[in-house]
Amino acid sequence: MPVNPDDYDDIVRKINKKYNDSIRNGDSFESANRISTGSLELDIALGGGVPIGRWTRFYGGWSSTKTLTALRVIGNAQRMGLACAYYNVEKQYDPEFAELLGVDSKKLTVVEGTTVEEIVEKMEGLLLVRHLHVIDSCTMAVSEDELEASVRDWRPGITARAWGKGFRRLNERFDSTENTAILIDQTRVDFKTGSENAAGGRVFDFQSSSSVMFRKGKWLWKNDKGILDPDAKQKKGSSGQVEPEGIEVNVRVDKSRVGRPLRTATVRLDLETKALDDLFELSKAARYYGIIDTTSVGRYEYKGHKMHGEPALREYIAGDTELQEEIRRVALKSVQNN
Repeated sequence: MPVNPDDYDDIVRKINKKYNDSIRNGDSFESANRISTGSLELDIALGGGVPIGRWTRFYGGWSSTKTLTALRVIGNAQRMGLACAYYNVEKQYDPEFAELLGVDSKKLTVVEGTTVEEIVEKMEGLLLVRHLHVIDSCTMAVSEDELEASVRDWRPGITARAWGKGFRRLNERFDSTENTAILIDQTRVDFKTGSENAAGGRVFDFQSSSSVMFRKGKWLWKNDKGILDPDAKQKKGSSGQVEPEGIEVNVRVDKSRVGRPLRTATVRLDLETKALDDLFELSKAARYYGIIDTTSVGRYEYKGHKMHGEPALREYIAGDTELQEEIRRVALKSVQNN
């Protein structure tokens, strides 16, 4: 039968009447809004932050700041007026630690449960009453079929299949304007190649609009200015052994359906305060986007004000909140919808 475009309106009207306006023109959709991760550089890599109305996967090795970043996202989401749920699969939730990262623990729904099926059932209901859902971690959830089997049975892939079934159910209830999900996944090291591979399998990658890899980088110490610096003198703790004061984390957006993939970010974390070195990121962005001019090596200028050396640049940015907002605005605008 030949295609007749003239019948389009009539056919679409009938389908939408039966399937609740499920057919629309492409320009009727809006680009995803974002929730900040708390890191300017990571927000830039993600195209503005964690996309609302999408599934995002954080994966990486232990202590690579996946949970820390997710908790910062929760705190920022709460400040946007969004209701949040944290699925405490690993049984590691600590309200004091969460509050240190900006979470209002009184307003946070903490969901207990360790099986895939239980998590999925609870999330099905909570999707109607909570905006942001963080599952920490998907890797540690186990399929009920595996628990019911003998400990001697070998059933590879059974938990991944359970997640696949669960995602198909959740997608039926997931609202692309109201709901947002962060799936935290661990990695395992390949003994032959030394490479890190996500433990949860490809099902999480397929489910997610953005897939973000976290990897631990250099240990950091504070220099005589109190700034985290990979070249600072190493210090010993009370044990007499060298103890780092910070860590550098390298992040890469492996996949993105809501922005440009393969952007990267480098963030520095103070291990004592759990605070990110915002000035490290702001000063880099200010130079990269030409907000602050680099007149020669180690010399900078902004609206006639001259600065010599990185500490002076950081100090100037720290004292000018309007400049900080300008840097964030220019940087995030440059990656918006890109």
